[in-house]
Amino acid sequence: MIQNQITILKELHDWQNIIKIYGLTCKGNKWYLVSEWAKYGNLREYYTNYKDRFDLRLKLRMSLDIARGLNFLRTVEIAHHDIRAENILITLHEAAKLANFKLSRYITAKSLEQSQNSERVRYCAPELLERTHNFKYDHKCEVYSFGILLWEIAEERIPYEQYRDIVKITDLVCNHKYRESFSRDSRMPLSFTSLALKGM
Repeated sequence: MIQNQITILKELHDWQNIIKIYGLTCKGNKWYLVSEWAKYGNLREYYTNYKDRFDLRLKLRMSLDIARGLNFLRTVEIAHHDIRAENILITLHEAAKLANFKLSRYITAKSLEQSQNSERVRYCAPELLERTHNFKYDHKCEVYSFGILLWEIAEERIPYEQYRDIVKITDLVCNHKYRESFSRDSRMPLSFTSLALKGM
């Protein structure tokens, strides 16, 4: 698995919205990637611990950071496969960067039969949850995940936070077409909320 990450990360070296990887280190019989320091942790940790700093301007800037990272992946024909708040790291100067390329694949590669967990399922496109025959994971799936992320950035809440059951979330998203809505007092621009809902 780590070999795949290294192959992918070579393609992404030095792109500003992808976490930088400096090398590998070994401890015992385990290998670890040495990456750029994420001073503020992941996106969810950031909005939980730094609420007073997470203003409208910063929300928009981080959203743009993530969009740029995803757009770069599209240009090099790589799909991340696991876009969610925990995989967005916040570095020095509060820049948002894509991280954790463990599941990433070239878009031409065979789609993974990846198992879902209660975290990943919150960001999965309906097509992925339905496991449609001959389904091919593509950048449209990442756009859906990005839409969910935009909602989370705006609301500072976990998507579908009241549900812990994978089957329940899948049923809501696939069969009932349920999507989280923006709060009435949301200060996010209409263009932002429209983009998020369009992605979802």
